[in-house]
This record gives sequence, C-alpha cells and structure tokens, in this order.
Amino acid sequence: MEKLLVASVLIVLLYVFINGVISKEIFLWEPLLGKRILLTVVVWLIPFLGAIIAYKILNLNWFKNRKKNVTNEQSNISGALLEVDSIFNPGQRHVIEQKQKKHSEQTEDVGEDYQNKTSL
Repeated sequence: MEKLLVASVLIVLLYVFINGVISKEIFLWEPLLGKRILLTVVVWLIPFLGAIIAYKILNLNWFKNRKKNVTNEQSNISGALLEVDSIFNPGQRHVIEQKQKKHSEQTEDVGEDYQNKTSL
C-alpha cells in the first residue's frame, strides 16, 4: 500500500512540474491572451480526460458500490465502537456485560422450556 501511495505522489508531483513548465512556455510563446488561456486549460485537462476515457473503456468500476458481507463488517465496526466506548465509559462495561448475560440466560430458559414441552 505504501508503494502505491509513494508512486501516486510521485506521479502527481511530476504532473504538476511538467504542466507548470509547459504552461510557462505557453505564456512566453503565444502573444494572444485567449489562446494562452485555452492552451493552458487543454494542457492541464488532458490527463483528466485520459483517466476518464480509460475508466470508461476498461470498465474499471472504482466508484460503484460493491456488494459485501454487510453483517460481518457491521459486527466488526460495532465491536470496535464498543471497545472505544468502554475506554471512555469504563463503568458502563459491566452494565453491558450484565445485560448480555441476562439475555443469554433468558434464551437458555426459553430453549429448556421448549425441550421440556416437546419431551412430554
């Protein structure tokens, strides 16, 4: 991941440097202000247009929502948020544990009652 980040930063810096040099040459070369502005805009927009065309032609789908296992992600996020909450509210942790324990005991009792009824 770091290599990709370093490469992308290097590409952006090269892009800015090269376009800056080209823009300077445009302003020194072309006498008419309208043409200078037009050429400068074209030079700065060419890479963006190339990226858009590549995105469409190669069907990259970088920005579309991917279907993921939402429940797994939600449980990971909720578990992390509960841990953060336990750091800031340490007294609440035992309350949550008691509620979970009570809930699990109730579900066990319901399961035992169901087994007793079916065995009769």
